[in-house]
Parts: sequence; structure tokens; C-alpha cells
Amino acid sequence: MEVRWAAFLLALPFFLQLLGFGNTPLGGGLCGELFRGRETPLAFQGAGFWYALAFMMLLLGQLGYAGLLVLAGFLELPSPWLRSVYRIGAYYAAGMTLLFIVTRTTGLPVPAPQGWVLGDVARIDFLGLLGVGLTLAGGILLWGISRHNTPQPS
Repeated sequence: MEVRWAAFLLALPFFLQLLGFGNTPLGGGLCGELFRGRETPLAFQGAGFWYALAFMMLLLGQLGYAGLLVLAGFLELPSPWLRSVYRIGAYYAAGMTLLFIVTRTTGLPVPAPQGWVLGDVARIDFLGLLGVGLTLAGGILLWGISRHNTPQPS
């Protein structure tokens, strides 16, 4: 049952992000900048576009992983494999959280006409905080599950 909760927590940010594309009062979320500069050529897109693109791809991977968690219960994987599957999810959530913190505090290198430049700091909004908070909660839950799912000696 805990695994299903973790899968729910990891899948929810993808669907919450769909609210961010409509410029809701909650903010743009992790990927809100993706559709703002549609007329701007790709070479001249700002750092927010590249951050949003990266987060959209990561959220899509996170949604696929949540589906894998649901299916893992039906596959009856051996216990050591399940522990690894849960740990991967916890590391993925930690990586997403770290990327969120870095893009909101210092920025990351992004492509520009001059080559790679250090991008601007992205805005923090409620929908983005909610998405990364749900991801982090799912990762913590998976970490706890992986610690209780230790292989038994044969």
C-alpha cells in the first residue's frame, strides 16, 4: 500500500504541471516558461525555457517510474531487486529536488548564441514548490520502504 502512495506522490507533479501551462494564479510551476516565448528562435531562448524543458523531460520520466512502481507489485520481483527499484526512485527524487534548488538559487549553464552561458535564476512559485515537495515526499517514502525491504539471508 505504501508503494502505491509513493507512486501517487511521484505521478501527481506531472499532472499538476498541466495547470501551470494555463498561467493560473498558482504560478507556472516547474515548466511554466516552456510556452511563453513561442515566437523567439530556439537559439535565443532564455534560461527559463531550458530549465522548463529539462524539468518537463524529468517529470515525464518520473511519471513513467511511477507506472513502473504500480506494475512492480504485479511482477512479483525478488526482494533484492525491489529494494534497488525503490532506491532508484529515492535517488531520482533527490536529484530533482537538488536541480530545483540549484536552478532557483544560482542557475545552470544553458545554450546561447555565444556558446554555453550561466543562466539566470528561475522564479519560485507555489505550483513549483508543490511539485517538488510532492516529489521529495515520494522519494522519502520510497527510501523508507527500501530500508524495510532488506533481503533475508538464505
